[in-house]
Amino acid sequence: MVVLLAVLALLIFLIVHGMKGDSGETPGKTVTPTSAPTEGVREATATPTVAAPTATPEPSDSPTPTPEPTPYVYGLCSSVTLDQDSEPVDGDDWEIDYLMLVNWSHRLKYKGNPENLVRIDEVLTADFYTIQNPNTVNKSDLNFIIEKEEDNYGRGNRVALEHLDEMCHDYHEATSFGVKISQTGAYRNYATQDRFWQNRDKSINPPRTVPGNASEHRTGLGFDIWTLDGGGNDTTWFRENCYKYGFILRYPSDKKKITGVTYEQWHFRYVGLEAAKEIFDLGYCLEEYIAYKNGEDLASLPTY
Repeated sequence: MVVLLAVLALLIFLIVHGMKGDSGETPGKTVTPTSAPTEGVREATATPTVAAPTATPEPSDSPTPTPEPTPYVYGLCSSVTLDQDSEPVDGDDWEIDYLMLVNWSHRLKYKGNPENLVRIDEVLTADFYTIQNPNTVNKSDLNFIIEKEEDNYGRGNRVALEHLDEMCHDYHEATSFGVKISQTGAYRNYATQDRFWQNRDKSINPPRTVPGNASEHRTGLGFDIWTLDGGGNDTTWFRENCYKYGFILRYPSDKKKITGVTYEQWHFRYVGLEAAKEIFDLGYCLEEYIAYKNGEDLASLPTY
């Protein structure tokens, strides 16, 4: 009887476990269902749009050339012309270049005033200066012509005057001598300079003055300087030191044939510090320096 019950229990156990095996599941393993892809995933895996290839341009028969830089031509600026026969035209506040060359072959285009003109006595204010007003000097004592009121003597380029003031202060400190600046020896307008030319001393050759459109006095960059108590206007100190302040002796005694102007130991011209030092070291006049900077043959310079 016991044996019969044991066999019956075994049969029931086998039947139950056989039914579980038919369900297809693996005991002890959880099956994770596969979910549908999200919208973001579908976008990421979408087939990309292929852009149409850019057509290669056909080569041009005339390629655009690279522009060459225009070299700086020393001595010339918008206010200077090489046309010796042209008459100057009306125009004010014309351009100043500290290296502009104004002479017989480089003429000024305009009759009016250049830029940056100021009164001399606005800058030169020390008590050792004598600012010579032509209207207060006896005509017999003058080496120039007393002109009309509208000539407006007594002006100069502001930058040049500031450097002139520095130079004269150092001269006064070195020598204790004073300095005389003539109002007629600074800026002159066209009409005044032309009257100087018409009334010049024709026995002086080369001349001491030039026509109205050929004078650098019209730029406001040139100044006539006299020393006081120095014994016969001895400008040696200025000639030896002026380059330190951006000035040159404009008409040296050994360059008369090149400048076309007789020796003037009193006439100093502002050209800027760098150029003045170079001109001094080379021993050139301004005409030679301009030709040198432009790569020209100095032997080809015109002589007078």
